[in-house]
Amino acid sequence: MWEISTETVVAAAHQLRLAPGEGERLHGHNWRIKATVRATELDSRGFVMDFNELGPTLRALVEPYEHVFLNEIAPFDEVNPTAENIARVVFDNLAAKVDDVRLSVVRVEIWENDVCAAAYFKG
Repeated sequence: MWEISTETVVAAAHQLRLAPGEGERLHGHNWRIKATVRATELDSRGFVMDFNELGPTLRALVEPYEHVFLNEIAPFDEVNPTAENIARVVFDNLAAKVDDVRLSVVRVEIWENDVCAAAYFKG
């Protein structure tokens, strides 16, 4: 097995539902989003996946979150925009674009800041 990862950053605001204290107030983060893809075998070029394909694919998926209030866009208008839920949504959307018989998205990490992160993954 092989894995590759790439990261992107999105500046977005959210307001957590049912989270007393600071989380309930409107606030923003420079969210660092890291996606990891695993391959059972390398392609004919010796890649898991070309970084020049994975990076833009991840970026395109999260671009709608750039400089917005997440609570106002789907699915976060109904789903609490926690780091955990953002990780799951990004994971599912990326897997829908990348997964095939050789490749699979195995982990998406969402960092709110330098010390707080959440991850959604397949074992």
